[in-house]
Amino acid sequence: MRTRHADRLWLIAGVAVVALLTAVTWLLLVNPQRAEADDLREQTGTAEAQAAQLRARTAKLAAAQSTIGELTRTRDARAAALPAGSGVPAFLRQLQGSGIKAGVDVSGITVGLPSAEKDVAGVWSLPIQLTADGTAAQLSAFLDELQGAGQKRAVLIQTAALGGGDSSTADAARELSLSLSVKAFVAPPAGGGVPTVTSD
Repeated sequence: MRTRHADRLWLIAGVAVVALLTAVTWLLLVNPQRAEADDLREQTGTAEAQAAQLRARTAKLAAAQSTIGELTRTRDARAAALPAGSGVPAFLRQLQGSGIKAGVDVSGITVGLPSAEKDVAGVWSLPIQLTADGTAAQLSAFLDELQGAGQKRAVLIQTAALGGGDSSTADAARELSLSLSVKAFVAPPAGGGVPTVTSD
């Protein structure tokens, strides 16, 4: 009877030790490993999301890189349209050339004093008044030249006043007079101050 009782105690003690070892193993070894695995899974998900964002950004940059030549040409053209000096003589010759190309007579050109543009730091504008005489089609072509892609200088037409010419001629060939108020823009070097306006 005592042997049976001793065996039962040994059995209960053995089960208790096994349960205790299982609990300790779970708490000290398995549970931390599971927590670490969960952390690693979370880090993997974050890394995959970041990798997807980087791949999208890389594709976008590669697409932008393919247009660098075109963007450089556009930048250079815009920089050339904003000369460092007033460039009045060259611009007046360009106006005359545009007039000849369009078949209009450009006259009465006057250039005012430069003034700083409030909305764009470092940019100055030169007010220019001029008169162009020609037919309606010729004047339209001249305006296209003045504001179109062929214009090498950044200009803005502020006002335009159209006056009638000789009313005895046919309407299509009737001479008209167009008075324009134009701004030509200049971007002198930083600290250069007011651009100097020369006429020669």
